[in-house]
Amino acid sequence: MQKRFIPGAVMLSIAVAIVAPSAYSQASGVGATSVDVAPFVAQEITPKVHLLSTADDYYGPAIGNVVLIEQRDGFVLVDSGLNAGNGRAVVRYARSLADKPIKAVMITHWHNDHPQGLSAIRDAYPKVRIIATRQTEAGMLGPEAFDVGYSASPKWDAAMAKLIDRSKEQLNALLAAPDTAADRKERIKKALAQFDAFAKDFPGTYIVPPTETFERQLTIDDPDVPVRMLYLGRANTEGDALAWLPKQKIVATGDIVVSPIPFGFGSYSGDWIKTIGKVKALGFTTLIPGHGAPQTDASYLDKLVAALRDLRGQIYPLAKAGMSLDDVMKKVDFSKSIDTFGTTPRIRANAQSLFFDPMIGSVYKEATGKPIVQGEGGPEPDVPRDTPPKPSSIHHKS
Repeated sequence: MQKRFIPGAVMLSIAVAIVAPSAYSQASGVGATSVDVAPFVAQEITPKVHLLSTADDYYGPAIGNVVLIEQRDGFVLVDSGLNAGNGRAVVRYARSLADKPIKAVMITHWHNDHPQGLSAIRDAYPKVRIIATRQTEAGMLGPEAFDVGYSASPKWDAAMAKLIDRSKEQLNALLAAPDTAADRKERIKKALAQFDAFAKDFPGTYIVPPTETFERQLTIDDPDVPVRMLYLGRANTEGDALAWLPKQKIVATGDIVVSPIPFGFGSYSGDWIKTIGKVKALGFTTLIPGHGAPQTDASYLDKLVAALRDLRGQIYPLAKAGMSLDDVMKKVDFSKSIDTFGTTPRIRANAQSLFFDPMIGSVYKEATGKPIVQGEGGPEPDVPRDTPPKPSSIHHKS
C-alpha cells in the first residue's frame, strides 16, 4: 500500500502498519487543558513553550508535532498540523494560553502533515507571517499538491474522502479477518474512528505558500524567548528548517528527528549525518522532534547516525560494483541497526517500511550519482493537481 501522510506523494498514514501500538509515546508533564485540542494532547515544555502532539492511542493519519512559543507580542509556531481542523485546534489552544495573536508560523518542511493546518491559522490571523526555506516553498508548490489544492474546494474534500475510504477498506478487512489478534482489532476500531474524525476536520484545508523564505537563518527576536530559525543542511528533505531557542536551549527539529522510528522518504543520508552533527553542536537540553516525545540528550541522534552510516557502508561498495538496486535490496543486512529501534515484530515492520527500505533507495541514488527528487515515485492524485501560484515570498538572504 502506498503511504500518504508522511511525504506528499505517499498515501494514507500507514493504515495497515501503524495500526499497532502508537509509535510515539508521550513524555511526562502533559498538562490538562479545558480547551478541545483533539486530536492533539497539550504539553508544557516551559511556561513559554508548549507542544501539541498526538496521543499514545492515536492510530489515524500521521500528524506532525506543533510547537507554540509565546513571545511578548504574540506566538511563533513551529508547524501547523495536517488539516484545517488541526489548525483550528492550534488556534484554540493559543487563545487559551494568552490573549495574543499567532504572529508567525515556521514550516519545517513540505510533507503535508506539517503545513496543512495553515489555512485555518491564517483565517484566524490574516497577517500571520508564514516562513520556510526556499526548498520547502518549492515542495509546497509542487509535490505537496496531492489531492489538495491552493484554495478550499468540495473537489478536494471529496478526493480526500476517497483516500480515507481506501484506507478504511483495508482496516475493515483486517478487522474481519479471523487471524487478526483481539488487541489489534481494538486498535483498528480506534483507527477507524480517528480516520472518520480526520475526514470531518478536512473541509476547508488547502495549501498556503510561505510569505517569507530564508537562506540560512532568520531571527524573531524577543527579550525572553528569542527564536532563531535555522537551515543547517539537507536531511529528511531538501529544505529542513529547525527552530532554536538559545535562552531555553530548546530545539524543534521537524522531521530531521522522528522517534522512535525515523522516516526516510526522499532523504539525503550523507547530508543528514552532517546536519545531525550541527544539531548536536547547538548544545540543546531539550529536543522536540517532528513526531514523538521530547528528548533530553543526544542518544537517539547517535542511533540515527549509526543506522545511516551502516546503510552507506554496505550500499556504496555494492552500487559502485554495478549491482542493481533490486539486488542491493536483497543483499543489505540491516538487522543490527533495526534492533536498535526496537525488537517487537510491529516496530521492526514499521522501521523497515518507514526508514530502511526507502533509505536503501536514496543511498543507492547517492552512490550512483542520481538525483533525489522530492515527491518522486508516488502515484498521481485522483484529481488533477492544481496549478500552483507563482512564488511571491519575500526572501531573506541571511
